[in-house]
Amino acid sequence: MHNPKAKRYAIYYSVVLVAVTGTVVFTTLQYIHQNVIQGVMTFFEGFFSLFMLIRNEEVGKAFLSHLSSIRSFIKSRLSLS
Repeated sequence: MHNPKAKRYAIYYSVVLVAVTGTVVFTTLQYIHQNVIQGVMTFFEGFFSLFMLIRNEEVGKAFLSHLSSIRSFIKSRLSLS
């Protein structure tokens, strides 16, 4: 799963990111408890999977497109204030 052009590459790392996000949400709501090392490793795994997703060209371009859309939305909201 190290080839960003592989067919299931984006799906695999998206599932990993969703699992990490769910773990963080359940930890925040205190349904599950993690010690400090487990918490740090959970966040590291989330950042790593996000990094691996960005390596995929299609996902990376879509991510940058969404970031620019968010940036323009925020600028338009701030200029209205």
